[in-house]
Amino acid sequence: MSAHKAITLATRNKHKIEKLSWIIEGYFDEVQVLDENIGVDETEGSFVGNAQKKALEVSRVCGTYAIATDGGVLIPSLGSQWNELLTKRFAGEDVDDFTRIETLLELMKDKRGEERRIEWREAIALAFDGKVLFSVEVEGDWGLLQTEYSPLQYKEGIWVCTLWSYPQFGGKNFFELSDKEREYGEVSWWRLREKTREFLDSYFKTGEVTGN
Repeated sequence: MSAHKAITLATRNKHKIEKLSWIIEGYFDEVQVLDENIGVDETEGSFVGNAQKKALEVSRVCGTYAIATDGGVLIPSLGSQWNELLTKRFAGEDVDDFTRIETLLELMKDKRGEERRIEWREAIALAFDGKVLFSVEVEGDWGLLQTEYSPLQYKEGIWVCTLWSYPQFGGKNFFELSDKEREYGEVSWWRLREKTREFLDSYFKTGEVTGN
């Protein structure tokens, strides 16, 4: 496996670019970011399915390895009113993050206490040469959806965090967490990193796919 290894990150989300680069650090000779928007319909019915579809398409177009993720927030109290697979698009295809925030607050306005519990799920997939080499879905953190928010607690690409509070950390917002507490707030990325790097260690050592 000594040939030049290039990988394309199947996203233009700045936060995901940062996290995916961290996950694969040290395994590839060249890391590319999409320089154009390759449209992939996320219609697979699961986070893993959507991540696999994105990775396969980007790998095919770019002719490199490709890595993709898909994730969303679970809101049990909303039942059929909420589809976690549409977390980014539930308020419309082309709305901005603050419209998403305001729309979700309105949707949850009658929920109280544990009814405001939210949970995160994230999946990752790696593809090359028309094949999915590896994919997995992990559980992330949980918290309570705030009833209001501060625009100062916002970062592009992770708009849900603006509304995420942690009763286990005294009700802190995601952006108020200490570095150690932030490890739990980003536990899905830590879990994806561990599992992906375990796979890459095996794959590049043996040259064989060991399963997903």
